[in-house]
Amino acid sequence: MPAFQGLGKLATAKTSSKGSGPSSIVGLWHVLFTSDGQPFDEGYDMWLSDGVEILNDTAPPQPANGAGTVCLGVFKKIGPRTYKLKHPFWGFDENSKLSGRGVINEIVALEPGGNRYHGAFTFEVYDLDNHLVFEAKGTLRAERVTAD
Repeated sequence: MPAFQGLGKLATAKTSSKGSGPSSIVGLWHVLFTSDGQPFDEGYDMWLSDGVEILNDTAPPQPANGAGTVCLGVFKKIGPRTYKLKHPFWGFDENSKLSGRGVINEIVALEPGGNRYHGAFTFEVYDLDNHLVFEAKGTLRAERVTAD
């Protein structure tokens, strides 16, 4: 995984009465997940004002069945600048057959200024019989991506 680096100049967002300023998580983010002191995943995460989240990450591409590495989640605000995310996904084996499902759960806090957030995650994978076959826990941090 590439090292997490800032993506250049960040624009200073202005507070908006519609919730898209620095007091809101709505927007595009460069996010790095770390587990046991090692990079675990990295990607671009879009948090939308309707509570939907879209992650495009650098996890190994899924087999050629079109699953890809873009998936969806839902989130809600649970406190001042604090959000809870649930991000389900499907798993496939090396033969492109469905092997199970998984979920990423996050609790994140938007930092003062609104251009970074940090938090904790759990990553769980279940087989087709709903048995937990893999779990990772760790931290994450993100930096807002802007057009400037």
